[in-house]
Amino acid sequence: MKCMLIGGGEIGRGDTPYETEIIDKEIIKMSEKVRPNLLFIGFASSHSDSYYDVIKKNFQKLGCETQYLKKSNCLYNPEIVKAKFQTADIIYVGGGDTLKLLERIEEYQLKPLFRAAMERNCVMAGISAGAILFAREGFSDAFILRGEKDSYEMIPGFDYAPVTICPHYHRYQPKTDALKAYLKEHPSTIFGLENGTALKIIDKEISSVSSIPNASCYLVYYDQEFTEKKF
Repeated sequence: MKCMLIGGGEIGRGDTPYETEIIDKEIIKMSEKVRPNLLFIGFASSHSDSYYDVIKKNFQKLGCETQYLKKSNCLYNPEIVKAKFQTADIIYVGGGDTLKLLERIEEYQLKPLFRAAMERNCVMAGISAGAILFAREGFSDAFILRGEKDSYEMIPGFDYAPVTICPHYHRYQPKTDALKAYLKEHPSTIFGLENGTALKIIDKEISSVSSIPNASCYLVYYDQEFTEKKF
């Protein structure tokens, strides 16, 4: 099992900086291929076409072939979808609405294809919502974005990587405060992933990758008081 769970960061849209390049290079190394084939899945975003354009530009510059899972393929061409999963060396899932991502995967019956890819050692990479997808669960603002709740919630992922994560850690104070309150009520250990950081997981070995100076991954938990330690 190979996973790269990215906490967030600018991917180089428009005038924004390219903050995840070091992580992206590490994803390619994990594939152990000279010119790996990357499949992008952008169902969490409302702008998946332009999202893919940026991913394509970034990863092709780094030596990848790239392809894109289109909604029309999922609705009308299941054999094309199956072929894209089977030929992927890397599956990269973009950020956005975590619940929307899970709903589309369920609607298009893609979970068995993800599972088969994972079992043949395809690299599973995801950023923000995409990272939650491959984790055991993740602390998400999806219900807030939808206007359904005013609270952050834990959302279950595929549990390929046996970790619980909080993407965009330290990015928004209300989220950090909500995580502290959650841990007080639900004792556990969570990885807080700042933008520009990621957890690299190969089988049972977990390490951190940073693509931005001074950005870190943290182990956070509640033991009489809220505690965070750089990982």
